Formats: sequence, C-alpha cells, structure tokens
Amino acid sequence: MELEKLRQAGRIAEQLKGEARRLVKPGRRASEICTRLEELTVELGGMPAFPCNFSVNSVAAHYTPGLSDDVVLGEKDLVKVDVGVHVDGYIADTAITIDLSGEHGKLLEAAERALEEAVSIVRPFVSLYEIGRVVENAIRSYGLRPVRNLSGHTIGRYMIHAGLSVPNYADRSLWHVRIAPGTLIAIEPFATDGKGLVREGSTVNIFSYSGRRPKMALSEEEERLLSYVAERYRTLPFTPRWLKGFPELPTLMSSLRAKGALNEYPVLVEVGDGLVSQFEHTLYVTEREVVLVA
Repeated sequence: MELEKLRQAGRIAEQLKGEARRLVKPGRRASEICTRLEELTVELGGMPAFPCNFSVNSVAAHYTPGLSDDVVLGEKDLVKVDVGVHVDGYIADTAITIDLSGEHGKLLEAAERALEEAVSIVRPFVSLYEIGRVVENAIRSYGLRPVRNLSGHTIGRYMIHAGLSVPNYADRSLWHVRIAPGTLIAIEPFATDGKGLVREGSTVNIFSYSGRRPKMALSEEEERLLSYVAERYRTLPFTPRWLKGFPELPTLMSSLRAKGALNEYPVLVEVGDGLVSQFEHTLYVTEREVVLVA
C-alpha cells in the first residue's frame, strides 16, 4: 500500500467535507454542490473515486445528479454527502450528514457515535461481527435502527469495493471473518427511524465498467464510449454528467447496459420512508497501528 498517496487522498477528502458543510444550504442545487466538490478534488491534486453521493432524507445512498434531474434543498432536509478521492488509485472514502432543520440531532448522533465506537475497536484480526455488534448497539441505544442491508467495505487500488462487507449489525455469520493487517476498510454506519432496510429506487445516475467485453457487436460510438470509460475510470463508478461530450449519451448508455458492459447503481431508499443518517471513515490496518485515513 502506498501510504503517502493514501494519506494525500485522505487530506483532500477531509477538505471536501469542510467545503460540503459550507455549501449545503437551503435553496442550493445538488448539481451545483456535487460539481464543485468534484472539481475541488481535482484542484487539490486528486481524482473522484466515484461521483459525489448526495442523498436526501429517506434516500440512503447512490443519488448523484443526472443529466436532467436534480435536487433543490429545502429548509428541513437531511443531507448525506459521501465523497471518494483517489490518488493514483489509492482511495479515501468518507461521508457526513448535515441536518438543515436542526431537529434531528439524535439521528445524527446515533450514526456518528456508532462510527466512533466502531473505529475505537478496530485492530489487526478484529472480527467483522464485533464491528457490526458495536455499530448496532450504539444505534439502538438511541431508539433507532441500523440499516441492515447497507454496509461498509474493504477497499483496493482502483476498487471501491474489494470483497469484504463490514456489517452495521451483529451478523453472527461473520464471527470468524477478521481484518488482516494490510487491509483498507471503510466503516459507514447508517441509522434510521424507519424499518432498517433499503430498496432500490427507479433513478440510476451512477455506473461502472463491468470489466467484461460484450460478446455482442458494438457500434463505433459504443466502442468509443466504452474505451473512454475503461481507460479513464477503470472499474470505478462514474456518472453521465462526466460524459457530456458524447452525442446521444442516454441511448449509448442504455445499449451498453443491455449488452452487459456497464454495471448500474440505483438509488437506495429506506423501505418505511424513514429518515437516514450516515457517517463514514476510511482506516488502514497495519500490524502495528490503525491509520485514520479520512
């Protein structure tokens, strides 16, 4: 692991969170805020590891503004800003929740405390079950529920999800799964006053190259788009907002999805329409220490 590049990504990610706190105000558009955070990532010497996630109220994750849809913030919105930064493929992933109403302190405190307590027990060979147990207990102590089908994850170079999921509840099936030294992990508790589960919504504005070349023939424009995506983003997520130079982009994207060349990430919505909060840190676990990256 290139620790200095990872630290650089983390420093940039921390600045993005500060900028998000400044920008997230009633009347602002998600597109304005996300574009600024993505541009600032580049200005500071990094690259977005995925599109800025800007999930409001009962939307838990995976919303980013599209080519034609947007969100205008209201005075009482609960906003989750999840940003990823990479430097030469070394990724820092972090998130905060901003309560514009000032009425949901308990919901924010539950997820943030769960994150702090989970981070405090991370060490080489800690059980994933133990992390999930600590997260769940902290959130339930506030009379709230963890979102059981959202989780943290291990991270690899140019890989935002590198194999292991880090649960937000006491999943006994993971009792014997442990974090080995040399592992980069993102811990991200989600707390809700709803039912504690998410479902897929209809909006899809985040995609990634599947890494598989389609067996079906590609048109010249499909080949050009797929080659661009594979070269620029590898298998990291991207959004059509970043591809405005391609003509008839929605048609091209739809065709490449149908041919299996692209993965899609629908927005995730709390099934009981409950409000959802999220906080996230990235940690690098070594034999001697645990490095808080972002």
